[in-house]
Amino acid sequence: MTPHPRHRGRIPQPRLGLRTRLRIDQEERRRRHTGTEPRTARSDLPARRVLARVFGLLFLVGAGGMSYLAALAHPGATPPRAAFIFLAAVCMAAAALAAVDLRVIRRREQEQRRWGR
Repeated sequence: MTPHPRHRGRIPQPRLGLRTRLRIDQEERRRRHTGTEPRTARSDLPARRVLARVFGLLFLVGAGGMSYLAALAHPGATPPRAAFIFLAAVCMAAAALAAVDLRVIRRREQEQRRWGR
């Protein structure tokens, strides 16, 4: 194909709409090595899902157990009631973190299905 003299030896590329250009740019960014691989690395989502479910359940049970022990602790007991309350709060925070991780995993799996990976 001989280029038109106006193009000075370049073969013109087809004009793409904004949505198409954004989609192509986003797809190229996902595959390009930019040095940010640790931040953008793909993880083993099924293993993360199993770990989040198992440890989320364990932390919920732990929070329930610590709450029960805090309810049974009498004034002056060793360890003090505040220690059980603190441990119950830590277990609940860890269980909440596992629940958030499950939501992130679900979103990433949907994204991967959408992108055909």
